[in-house]
Amino acid sequence: MEKPKNSNSSKNNVMNNRLPLLICLVISFIGCSQTPPKIENYPFGALDVRVMVMPFGMEQPIEVGQVPSSGTINFNFPKEIAVSTEMATSESSKLWYTLFSQCDYGMDMVSEEENVFSFDAGFLSLWTSDNRYVGVIFTVSNEELLPWVEDPAYMDPIIGSYYKLIYVSKPVNYKEECIQTKAAEDGDVQVAYSYDLQLKQGFNFLEYKIEHIYKTDPNIMASFPDKVSVKSVENIPTSKWIGKYF
Repeated sequence: MEKPKNSNSSKNNVMNNRLPLLICLVISFIGCSQTPPKIENYPFGALDVRVMVMPFGMEQPIEVGQVPSSGTINFNFPKEIAVSTEMATSESSKLWYTLFSQCDYGMDMVSEEENVFSFDAGFLSLWTSDNRYVGVIFTVSNEELLPWVEDPAYMDPIIGSYYKLIYVSKPVNYKEECIQTKAAEDGDVQVAYSYDLQLKQGFNFLEYKIEHIYKTDPNIMASFPDKVSVKSVENIPTSKWIGKYF
């Protein structure tokens, strides 16, 4: 009489066959999720360089990371920001100003209770350990968008995304739309912004995705985006990190 097959042995064989695949998937996921952003063609490999932001001027810089010789950016955001009472309560340090100052009725889009301390961090600046300002980092989806990011008054945009770094003192969830009225050669143009934000307390990257462009006569003024979606980025943007140096 034939002996029944050992079901436990079969299960073990199946698990043994699947285990290498599972390990490979886990390693692949960890490797992708932990890959830091990298500045292309980084020229300061011999220097000790910090990443700074200066939302309150050059006299009050905030360190947000470091750049080793490889050109990778190791972000290390401070959890709390120390500022004067005057700065913390100014209109320019309120949530509406950080997010909606370009909107026609931006001040009315946030209640006074929701108007938490907040600021646009501005450029990601590169500083050496001996306090030399040596460059800035631009974060874009496509390098061809960079001329417009640097000079929107005279350069035409392309479809793509650019990124900003902001700070909020409390978590913010926000889903809304607004209009910016912009003057063009044929009259006023309405620029539509749609927001879908889940911001954690502290520093957050925002993606500004240009979805449509209003074409102008280049002899009069540069074209400009007239439809932009703004979304919070969960961690660090997967994008181009491009340095401009002094």
